[in-house]
Amino acid sequence: MANDNRVALVTGSGTGLGKAIAASLVNEGMTVVLTGRREDVLQKASEEIGKQQTLVIPGDMTSEASVQKLRDELLEQTDGRLDILVNNVGGVPARGPIDDLTLDQWQQVIDKNATSQFLVTKYMLPALRKRERGAIIAVTSGLAHFYMKGFGAYSAGKAAAEGLIQTVAEEEKANGLQVELLDPGSVATDVNPHGENDPMDVAAGLVDMIR
Repeated sequence: MANDNRVALVTGSGTGLGKAIAASLVNEGMTVVLTGRREDVLQKASEEIGKQQTLVIPGDMTSEASVQKLRDELLEQTDGRLDILVNNVGGVPARGPIDDLTLDQWQQVIDKNATSQFLVTKYMLPALRKRERGAIIAVTSGLAHFYMKGFGAYSAGKAAAEGLIQTVAEEEKANGLQVELLDPGSVATDVNPHGENDPMDVAAGLVDMIR
C-alpha cells in the first residue's frame, strides 16, 4: 500500500495501540484523522506522527452528539472522503465482581467498549459505502471468549461489539465493504506495561489486513 492516499479515522488514537495504528497508516501514505477525548494528547500525537498527514478532531465516542459532530467535521475537512475506520476505543473504566458493580459502572464499561463501536460505525457507514475500498477494522479482545474474575462487564462489552461488527460484515457484503475484527492480544502500553505484544507490531498486522 505504499503511497496509499486514502483517508482513515482511528478512534482512541492519542496513545497506545491507537497511536501506533495511526502512525503505521501514515507511513503507508494515508491521511489519518486522530480522535479521542483529550485534545492535548491528540495534538502531541499529531506532532510526533506527522502534522501534514494527520487531522485532529477531538470527540467522545460514547456520545451520539459528539460522534455526529466528529463525522461532520471530518467530512468537511476531507472533502467528504473516508475510506477506513479503525474502531479502537475501549478499556476497563470499572471492574469487580458482578454483585459489587453499580449500574453506572456497568454502563460505563458497556458504553466504552460496545456503544462506542455502534455509534462510530453507524455514523461513518454512509461515507465508507461511497469508497471503492472502504474498510472497517474493529479492535476486540480475547476476553470476549474467555473469562476472568472481575472482568464480567468488559467481557460482555467486547462480546457485544464482536456481535455488532460481525453483523455489519454480513449487512455490508453487498456494498463491498471489508469488515474485520482484530484481537491484538496483550499489548504493551502505558496502562498495561507488562503486555507481551509491541503495539507497532500489532499495527503492522492491521495494515496487512486492509485490502
